[in-house]
Amino acid sequence: MLCVVRLASNEASKAEEAAKKGADAVIVDGADAGKIKEFAKKAPDILLGALMRQKSDRESIASIKQAGADFIVLEADSGLAEALLEENVGFVLASRGQPEDTWLRLLGDLGLDALIASVPDGDLTIERLLELRRVSALSRTPLLVEVPADAESSRLQALRESGVAGVIVDGSSLGKLEKLRETIAALPARGKRREERSEAVLPTAGVAAGHDHDDDYDDD
Repeated sequence: MLCVVRLASNEASKAEEAAKKGADAVIVDGADAGKIKEFAKKAPDILLGALMRQKSDRESIASIKQAGADFIVLEADSGLAEALLEENVGFVLASRGQPEDTWLRLLGDLGLDALIASVPDGDLTIERLLELRRVSALSRTPLLVEVPADAESSRLQALRESGVAGVIVDGSSLGKLEKLRETIAALPARGKRREERSEAVLPTAGVAAGHDHDDDYDDD
């Protein structure tokens, strides 16, 4: 799983620190071309993304790309469609709430690099896990989700098994980034899906067909 750090546009000094602590990428929130140049100079070897909060027309995207951004993060409800026409730059879409099935299926045809999916705070219940799997399966797009930097191993493993390709942490948690990387590196190998297991745990065929209890008793 990738580790992505989200930084404010005035936190270029933290980009180098993020790279040293093992971040795979940095997302700069609300940066213009000038700020992106500053980030690229501070951490030239890290993947650099720009979250477009205001202008997301194609001209602005081209300017951000020229300044050193490797990918652009667009918000689904405000990003301009023309931005996706720009070539030689990656695109990540940020969604809110629970998108409908049709929306997700159409999303898969856009060829995005990733989708930032919403995961509610609190326990990762089965219901929430199934919702995440629905988003992953229908969108056919790698997922990024925000997590606390001290996320437990079990939660990270469950997210990974549900199509999450990377996690996003806030820049205020840089001190915990190395520990997070260690936790991810120590995750067990992906388990076999149930349909791939060689033996069934429960005799499902027998359960479905029912069992004639009368056979357990003699006629007399």
